[in-house]
Amino acid sequence: MYIVNSYKVFFYVNYAEIESKYVGETPKNITAAFNKAKETDSVLFFDEADSILGKRLTNVTQSSDHGVNVSRSVMLLQLDKFDGVVIFATNLAKNYDGAFVRRILAHIEFELPDKECRIKLWKYLLPKEVPITEDVNLEWLANESEELAGGDILNVVISAASRAVMREGKAQKVSLSDLAEEIKFVREAKTKIGSPHYETNQKKHKIKETEMKRNDLSPELRDRDSGTEFYRYDKAISEIDKSEENLSEVD
Repeated sequence: MYIVNSYKVFFYVNYAEIESKYVGETPKNITAAFNKAKETDSVLFFDEADSILGKRLTNVTQSSDHGVNVSRSVMLLQLDKFDGVVIFATNLAKNYDGAFVRRILAHIEFELPDKECRIKLWKYLLPKEVPITEDVNLEWLANESEELAGGDILNVVISAASRAVMREGKAQKVSLSDLAEEIKFVREAKTKIGSPHYETNQKKHKIKETEMKRNDLSPELRDRDSGTEFYRYDKAISEIDKSEENLSEVD
């Protein structure tokens, strides 16, 4: 009720926008976001928050690992100092560092939509501008889309509309068959992504891709990359260590 009745500005922050490849820049961006929210008396909203609220790394072997820990420690300090409202959104709350969990006053879980809600979602997400065939039945779609989130339903609608556009003439209407096929596709994709087999293949693919990129570089580029970049990172980290040496101890 406080947020609804206060008419505050909603300050949206996507972690991808504040993350920087340069060591030391991400903590500065986090601090800048909090400062802006404080100046404008805004509600601060972090989307995909598991990226920044994840568990701090204990086995730090690379400069990038150290940078991750510094960023998370800066976030903890900013939360302690901030008097306003901060909202974090995530699908992976179990990955949160315990120090963040203790600082969040309310944990609100949004469950998957029930049948009644799915009917409303289908009605809302099927645009009136898009022609549909007479056999499209919202109740049938709601039954078939059980366990799907609102974002999944939106993807189904977009893909089904794209499928219809590829046809010619009167066949360009979105049909129940189009929607059913896309629901099936989304279900299969979600199952594969959540399977151990998929995760194993993803890891193998990433390793192979990294090796190929490295081998494609000429010897001079490889030397220059490992020399210049690591020197810059090490120098930045040493500066961070001097000015923020106590950040890693925040709990």
